Amino acid sequence: MKRKRRERANAVVESIVHQPASDTDPQGSWTGRPEEAYETPVQDADDL
Repeated sequence: MKRKRRERANAVVESIVHQPASDTDPQGSWTGRPEEAYETPVQDADDL
């Protein structure tokens, strides 16, 4: 039972960590995942 829970938890974490960039947040200011792979996320004044 614990093994199934751990496998499920790992699958959920992997799906969260490997999400693509958001269409509604192209600069990554909210999600931390900009469209360009090596670009640094940008914060706007409204994000502060």
